[in-house]
Amino acid sequence: MITSKDVRNKRFEKAAFGYKQEEIDEFLSQLEAELDEMERERAEANSKIQVLADKVREYMRDEDALKDALLGAQKQGHQVLNDANEKAEQIIAEAKEKAAALEDEAVRQHAEAMEKNREEIAKEKEALIEAQQQVADFKKSLFDMYKSHLELISSMPETFDNETAEDETEDKAETAEEIAAAVAAEVEE
Repeated sequence: MITSKDVRNKRFEKAAFGYKQEEIDEFLSQLEAELDEMERERAEANSKIQVLADKVREYMRDEDALKDALLGAQKQGHQVLNDANEKAEQIIAEAKEKAAALEDEAVRQHAEAMEKNREEIAKEKEALIEAQQQVADFKKSLFDMYKSHLELISSMPETFDNETAEDETEDKAETAEEIAAAVAAEVEE
């Protein structure tokens, strides 16, 4: 590539019927100036290109770092999510175990309470039957006692005059029969 220095240093031989030397020198000066300007612009462009290339490389490194960071964050996110799911499953499993244990304990306690209630009911039934038997025995003994008292009263000699004694005996007999009937009705209940 021809530079402005090449144009400045270039010398032509003089010929008799050639071009005017001043016009050639002026043209070469213009050409040299334009080549200098082009070289300066090219140097600036190369400098800018170099800066831009450096920035592109920096951005590419940053992009790689961002990609690595993003991939790391995704991996860590997946790991955290997996750990959380495992922890949740573990907590759920433990909760189910505790719930099953509590349920088993509640069923066992319920069964024990039911058995205890059955035993208490059976005891109360036995006590009720025994109380009913005692009431029946008491009624029977009371009835027998009334009966024996009535027989005693009936067998007593009459010491009163006959008319009064007969009336009282009839009254006593009626009263004794009424009492016996009332006691018999109570015993049957």
